[in-house]
Amino acid sequence: MKKVSLLVVFAVMMGFAGAAFAQEAEEAEKAESKSSITVSGSAVCTAIADRMPEGTAEEFTKDTPKIYYWTKIEGAEGAEVKHIWYAGETVIGEIPLKITTPSFRTWSSKTVYPGLEGDLSVEVVDAEGNVLKKDAFKIK
Repeated sequence: MKKVSLLVVFAVMMGFAGAAFAQEAEEAEKAESKSSITVSGSAVCTAIADRMPEGTAEEFTKDTPKIYYWTKIEGAEGAEVKHIWYAGETVIGEIPLKITTPSFRTWSSKTVYPGLEGDLSVEVVDAEGNVLKKDAFKIK
């Protein structure tokens, strides 16, 4: 009888764990889809030519004068997004970008100053603070 009871308790616990996991997955999906704005392309690069990225890489040298973050934004006409630049966990720049057409290419840049090295990243954030895209890179 104890074996049956333990199996029942175990089955009930697994059911609750499965339900909790399903609920967490559903909440994560809702969090990702809070915004109607999408980022259909992004690149960290050393130049922009004809509104397209050039010199795309994941690692840059500290001799690189300027780094650009290029994004293609969809579904945000009339809205504003931000490029938030990070050195590690520290915000080193927030650039608001006004989106004027349904499909819009835009970019921001950061001058590589002395001491700016290591792990960096840039996030695209909508007006409600939802992170739409994040790209990481290194400066050596």
